[in-house]
Amino acid sequence: MKQAMEIYFNKLLKEWEVFNGTLPMTELNEEAEQFIFEGEKDEEDYIAWKPLKKEVNSNFEEVEKELNVQLHPDIKAYFNCYWFLDLAGNYNGYDLVLNPVVPGIELKDFKQETKLYKVAHNHQLVNIPIGIESNGLLLVVDNESGEVKLEDYERKSFERISGNLSGLIRSLL
Repeated sequence: MKQAMEIYFNKLLKEWEVFNGTLPMTELNEEAEQFIFEGEKDEEDYIAWKPLKKEVNSNFEEVEKELNVQLHPDIKAYFNCYWFLDLAGNYNGYDLVLNPVVPGIELKDFKQETKLYKVAHNHQLVNIPIGIESNGLLLVVDNESGEVKLEDYERKSFERISGNLSGLIRSLL
């Protein structure tokens, strides 16, 4: 996972440098720990940020206990590689936005989103939400196999799009 994210973030940083001559920009999030930001916010409250390798792993024991589920190792690895505010791109024709890992709020947001997902799915966590697709489909990780799927909640259908999360991230354009 770490290698896949490193490849992705190297591409992201190069693209922003070529496109705008800056680091990636995002709206300032006051809840986030400030070490992820670079410089000062601009007049529109946008600020530069840089992905940073995590030095301390997030502890999932409380989250798993509260959700009553053992999370797939890929999900834990995703949250324990880097701090970042944006991870998005095109994968096999799908425009995907994966959940950020924001210092100070990463597990709080993940836990809340996963709780809501569990309630909407008869209190089952066969899949774990990890992002969205531009047409409103959910991006989920199969909690047993690690496969990445798109979920159409209204149709109650799933489409497998990748064998694993790191393969998907490595191939995002």
